[in-house]
Amino acid sequence: MAVINVMEDIVRERLDIFLSGMDCCQCEICKGDMMAMALNMLKPKYVNSHKGELFSRIDSSKYQNTVDIDIAVTKAIATVSSSPHRS
Repeated sequence: MAVINVMEDIVRERLDIFLSGMDCCQCEICKGDMMAMALNMLKPKYVNSHKGELFSRIDSSKYQNTVDIDIAVTKAIATVSSSPHRS
């Protein structure tokens, strides 16, 4: 398994959940900007095994980590939505 940042998958999942109920630009460029912005606000979680990925996901599901991820995602959505790529 290659080295991956598990936080990318977690942020992508949360971003999709939040965007499903929002009326804002969801083009690939804006979504990429949102992802990058949210990830820059969070500590990366690099792993190189499936076992490490599982442990990292369990750690990320702790309440404070979930709140931090959701805050980063909502801030990124708000920032990009205020000046979307397609404006």
